Amino acid sequence: MNTMSGIARSSLLVDLSISTYSGRVQDKNTRDEVTAAKGARSKRAASVYKSLFAECTELEDITKFQAGLRQANYKYTKPWLDSGVRLLPATLLDTHKDIMYEMEREFWALVDKFLDKYDTLVAAAAFQLGNLFDRSEYLTRSQVRRRFGFYLTYTPMPTSGDFRLDIESETQRQLVSDYEKRMKDMLDRANRDSWEKIYGVLTRIQKQLAPREEGKRGKIYDSLLGNAHELCQLLEHFNVSNDPELTRMRRELLGAIDGVTTDALKTEDDTREVLRRKVDALIKARDWGLDDESEDEAEAA
Repeated sequence: MNTMSGIARSSLLVDLSISTYSGRVQDKNTRDEVTAAKGARSKRAASVYKSLFAECTELEDITKFQAGLRQANYKYTKPWLDSGVRLLPATLLDTHKDIMYEMEREFWALVDKFLDKYDTLVAAAAFQLGNLFDRSEYLTRSQVRRRFGFYLTYTPMPTSGDFRLDIESETQRQLVSDYEKRMKDMLDRANRDSWEKIYGVLTRIQKQLAPREEGKRGKIYDSLLGNAHELCQLLEHFNVSNDPELTRMRRELLGAIDGVTTDALKTEDDTREVLRRKVDALIKARDWGLDDESEDEAEAA
């Protein structure tokens, strides 16, 4: 069984799509006033958007939850297709499904909370927006309800063997070759995401444990080691291509933080220094091949 076939048997594709009601509309009247005041000769010189609900915690809660929902999906999956479809190791299916189904329930509960107060919120907006208020810009409650959506699909990963077409053999061979190349590119992208996350964890530890002025230490939070341990656990599942380098790095990172506690890092200079040196060695042992933008993203992670 070749590598791609093995990955297809041990992984799934996840398509998560979430749609929400933004509560924003383009304000053409204000746009015209702005362009005229600025002496612009084209109305396309500026765009003005108006928030229909100037202060609405219910709608803000949905927006925040949507962001958290996507992050939860990203945590257990790897990038795959440009359309947003992501790779999920089969060993994480039950975990991912349980989390997504629970978050779907919470999502609709927040939507219902917003819709239950919708008419009251519209009335309140009339006072909040003043002359900006235009009742015709507000949809009915049922129309707003249709703007929300939660779509989650799990599908098997196709393989080149799925090209069972009645076409000329040379064309079919080319399709198979192109598909296998695309699969390899997507696998490389997924692996790169793992390496970037490792780099992010290592550089964060390195930064927090860097020597400071005498008598001062960098702030240490539980998440510093917690994120590293969590990443090591997930890498057991994410290494779908059985990359020996990724396995080695996971093992060495886990070995570096094994037995280290947050309290020890806060109070023991020796413990901080030993871990810092181990992390420095792990960073220097590899050519990470990350450009500046990727390094910034990894550190932010």
